[in-house]
Amino acid sequence: MKACITAIYCRLSKEDMDKDNEKAVSESIKNQIAMLEDYARERQWDIYDYYIDEDFSGSDRDRPAFNRLIADSLLGRFQIVLCKKQARFARDIEFVEKYIHGLFTERRIRFVAVLDNIDTGAASRSVRKASQINSLVDEWYLSDLSENIIAALTTKRKNAEFIGSWAPYGYRKDQLNKNKLAIDPEAAKIVKQIFDWYQAGSGVHKIAGELNARRIPNPLLYKQLQGEKINPNPDRHSAMRYLWTPSTVSAILHNRTYTGCLVQGKYKKASYKSKKLLRIPRDDWIIIPNCHEGIIDEETWNDVQKRLESKCRTSSHRQKHHLLAGRVYCGECGSKLVSSGGKSGNRRITYLCCSRHNIEKDACAGARIESDRLEKLLLDQINALTAEFFDAVYLAGHIDVSQIRPASRLARLKSELRYLQDQSAAADRKKEILYADRLDGIITPGQYAEYAKKLDAEAEALRLRANSVSAKILSLENQEAAQSIGIDPLERYQAADALSRNMVIQLIDSVYVRKRRKGEPQEITINWNF
Repeated sequence: MKACITAIYCRLSKEDMDKDNEKAVSESIKNQIAMLEDYARERQWDIYDYYIDEDFSGSDRDRPAFNRLIADSLLGRFQIVLCKKQARFARDIEFVEKYIHGLFTERRIRFVAVLDNIDTGAASRSVRKASQINSLVDEWYLSDLSENIIAALTTKRKNAEFIGSWAPYGYRKDQLNKNKLAIDPEAAKIVKQIFDWYQAGSGVHKIAGELNARRIPNPLLYKQLQGEKINPNPDRHSAMRYLWTPSTVSAILHNRTYTGCLVQGKYKKASYKSKKLLRIPRDDWIIIPNCHEGIIDEETWNDVQKRLESKCRTSSHRQKHHLLAGRVYCGECGSKLVSSGGKSGNRRITYLCCSRHNIEKDACAGARIESDRLEKLLLDQINALTAEFFDAVYLAGHIDVSQIRPASRLARLKSELRYLQDQSAAADRKKEILYADRLDGIITPGQYAEYAKKLDAEAEALRLRANSVSAKILSLENQEAAQSIGIDPLERYQAADALSRNMVIQLIDSVYVRKRRKGEPQEITINWNF
């Protein structure tokens, strides 16, 4: 008799840990594992692996262990998914239907929730109904919990209690009252300097450049150096996370908190199922004056706001996103290319330049290319591809249409993985050099600790991204479904005479531009969406 291979899934969330002690112990990961191991042992099921998510809600769609479980189910690595209760797997009706009664059924994977007496391998027709009723009750629970939390937080805001996870740069949470802000003298000096520089006529780009030139830690790095566990934005290039940027400076100049006002309730979640934040109209913000000591006075604040508003009116009519915004990156450091004006004789030219090089010249060699030149190159490439792909004779004799998109995407992902691995190896080499500098007395132990922490953060971000790309590669190589995608997006743009934003979004995943070297053609890599 062939042994049943079982995957054990356990989850514990904040709402579970906040319950009374007796219930928290019963829901603990250790307790869940012990119960499920006994259950599997009694039935002589072999355990393939443990999938454990701690501090994640049952409605969270980005649980790492959960996503790994789903990926392994697609690869047919087990025949049973075993949980203590269905709510441990998901408290979302959509997830229950999509995975328990959808994917798992199609893959002939049994789902077993021990305490709910749910076993999709049983012959009874009532199992699905019981599962659906449980998921509905779980979803009601989450909805009620979300409403209660929102009401409690709103009350705290109106009572002038600071409820943010981290204090704004320039402040720290008061040691005697975590719901009150106290000035952080070191960071407050930088905030005051930023306002003084702006009043003196420096723009946000110049201020960011000056702060980087002085090697002043940006707000994220500063908080991390103070021992606060802040996770950087995973969508932002690792090297840019620790630099001052014009947007960071602008955010400080627009933050009324520095006048002593407590400003909260600027965003809200789209729903308890979503992590997306929606901006609330300014008139609905909760603003309470004189809640803490201000870093700048009202006169300075009003003067800076007038200057910002005037600058915005002057530049808004001429500013617009370039056609390739969000798709073009520096091939030297991976940062985004941003639009920048220039001149050639009497001709006005728009360039795309490395955003990192713009704010710290020594940090990157700095890729740069004329916007019109790159747009023409991309249009020519698209037209060449459409002419090749849709030649009837060529299609009939040479192309298996079902294989085009997966193969191209797979090649792109493998190329990205190699790039990430190279960057990771470079980070390791930097740390080795840094350690040698410490031993030789070139840098102090304190400087070593600061720089090493920064390199470790970059390495961790690279590792997480590489793991994500590896999972995508594995999924593409093993899932039959990935082999059935066609090339419809390309078909609609045959013989195009101009590049449009829609074409860019639908056809182009990313473009990497290297710095032009003397005597060599500029290297440009295009990663397509098909």
